[in-house]
Amino acid sequence: MKFTILQSNIAKSLNHVSRIVSSRTTLPVLSNILVSAKKGKITLSSTDLEVGITTYTNGKVEVEGELTAPARLLSDFVLNNNDELVAVEVENNQMTLKSEKYEAKINGISAEEFPTIPNSPKEVYCTISRDEFLNALKKVLIATATDETRPTLAGVYFDFNGKKLTLAATDSYRLAENKMTLDEEVVEKKAIVPTRTMTEVMRLLSSENIEKINIAFTENQVFFTIGETRLVSRVIEGAFPPYSQIIPKDFKVKVLVDYKEFVSALKMVSLFAKDAANNIKLTTKKEELMIASAETQSGGANSRIKAKTEGGEIKVSFNVRYLQDVLQVVSTDSVIIKLNDSAAAALIEFEKEKGFLYIVMPLKTD
Repeated sequence: MKFTILQSNIAKSLNHVSRIVSSRTTLPVLSNILVSAKKGKITLSSTDLEVGITTYTNGKVEVEGELTAPARLLSDFVLNNNDELVAVEVENNQMTLKSEKYEAKINGISAEEFPTIPNSPKEVYCTISRDEFLNALKKVLIATATDETRPTLAGVYFDFNGKKLTLAATDSYRLAENKMTLDEEVVEKKAIVPTRTMTEVMRLLSSENIEKINIAFTENQVFFTIGETRLVSRVIEGAFPPYSQIIPKDFKVKVLVDYKEFVSALKMVSLFAKDAANNIKLTTKKEELMIASAETQSGGANSRIKAKTEGGEIKVSFNVRYLQDVLQVVSTDSVIIKLNDSAAAALIEFEKEKGFLYIVMPLKTD
């Protein structure tokens, strides 16, 4: 194999694939990136057997071939190289990289030992707006479970129905749901995609200036085509909880507050909530919302902000982090908090985020 490539091109490709590389594995080849040069295209691939990624870029190919090289060494050499061009040549499973000022030799492993990454089905299931999908992902990913003892909660739920796509996630303490409209009607389908996969999809979407992405499915896998990059992942077996049953339909109290004031108030109070398991208490008043931390050895704090309140007074405790997480991923001027009592789920909506809702369970306090 012999080819020449722009440093910027191979650096971008390495950034895409290097995060999928398995760092702890009994198979050394899984710590490597597969580099392939064929028909004027340079292809880089990596996999940890759960997720696989392949990305394509242009280069000048003189001799076709392929080899796997250790991801860390290859990435470090390329990403720290500020020369314009990088020449790559392979002989006897050794990769030589040369640029104007630098040269390195990296011992690789035969491409024959690299696991096969499945090709995408020829039939695309649906095409989605990159901007809308990225926006929806940012908002639901915050609610996925980090504990994989309940696998069906450790991912993002996809519910395709006609022209509607609903994304949802829950860790049983909170729920995020975002509904979006598709350009074309699709066959009904439901799937749960692992959080790690969707985090990588979000990262790819954030780095690519494209209008649309393609999604395809097989029986137990999902494929995302994002520009010149294709990511494949297993889907999680099992049924997602019937969460619509926990969304309250009616509320006794509705509170409208300014977004920026709410963010600032939570930040101040959270400084003292760290020693109390992030516990804060909200108290609704007719024209204000009071936010207070629990008293600890470090002390305590409270904030008061203007509010428009419908209904009576309610005192309810929350994990402040759950409130701050959602405020970081929305774009709005005002926040609407809907409550029933100190033990019931609260619904949080946002003026400019149509189709998105966030449910938070209160904390039990004495």
